[in-house]
Amino acid sequence: MTTAQTAAQDLPDGTADLFRQLWRGVGATVTVVATEHEGARHAMLATAVTSVSMTPPSLLVCVNRDASAFAALEARGAFSLGILPAAQHEIGSAIATAPAGERLDKGDWRTLDAPDRRCHGLPWLRDTEATLFCTVDTHFDHGTHCLFIARIETAIGAMPADPLLYHNGRFGRFAEVTP
Repeated sequence: MTTAQTAAQDLPDGTADLFRQLWRGVGATVTVVATEHEGARHAMLATAVTSVSMTPPSLLVCVNRDASAFAALEARGAFSLGILPAAQHEIGSAIATAPAGERLDKGDWRTLDAPDRRCHGLPWLRDTEATLFCTVDTHFDHGTHCLFIARIETAIGAMPADPLLYHNGRFGRFAEVTP
């Protein structure tokens, strides 16, 4: 019997609490997702983000349907996704803990001026290392979340050198392991 088979026998079937506990040990880059819909701006942090394709350039963002920004994200079908640097962890904390209407009160927020694009008018945080402006190609529900697959329409910034990471309920940064 393999180690994976032995481990699978030790895990109770469908234990969400156990999955949550184990998954807290998986670190992820902190991103800021922002959108605008019917004159209201919305922002949230997201760590369930991954690349999907280079042709076309696209990514996947998983959003809890109970999130305050969810309805606006779904209705607008476009968002900015900023990669927050470790030095801006206070902005990340503010967005994570502030009431929905106050999440854009901290940081240098701008509005994308691109009248010929669907992402025109999106809010974006200048304090990020890089920001991708995305339009949703498709989305579907799975469990408590909606999975948005979005095409990158344009981007600004540079390759993140020191992204803010989230691990076990805390913010941190990457530390290289030396042999």
